[in-house]
Amino acid sequence: MHWLIRVGDGKNFLAGAKFDIWGVNSNGTTVKCLLKNVKQGDILWFVKSSSKGLLIAVATYERHNVRVIGPLITTTNTNKELGWVGDGNWDTEIHYSKLYNLEEYNLLTDIKGAATIRRYNDKCKVNLPQEYGAIVRYLKS
Repeated sequence: MHWLIRVGDGKNFLAGAKFDIWGVNSNGTTVKCLLKNVKQGDILWFVKSSSKGLLIAVATYERHNVRVIGPLITTTNTNKELGWVGDGNWDTEIHYSKLYNLEEYNLLTDIKGAATIRRYNDKCKVNLPQEYGAIVRYLKS
């Protein structure tokens, strides 16, 4: 299964990439759908917001977990440690592997709508399964 995930302007995504982690707010409907249905080995396509669906990276889903950052006990990285700025309620970590940076390739999906996460379908202007095969074959993660 291929998933498209909006990552705002991409700055927090790129900062967290060195840890192979992306953070989401689990209260959103589309996020709940992802967390319920995603399987290890699924492909995650990261999309920059307000960009005609510009794909900035692709990776393989490994797992997700609830972030534990409390006043007494913290067992996951803090926003500061991950290099994330802003006050988003990122309560869940999505862990991935085999990250490929795609920024320079100008792959535009032309996806529209406010959904943070969506499953790939034929409305996407880029054949993601086909492109993924070429990316893995010709790029280094």
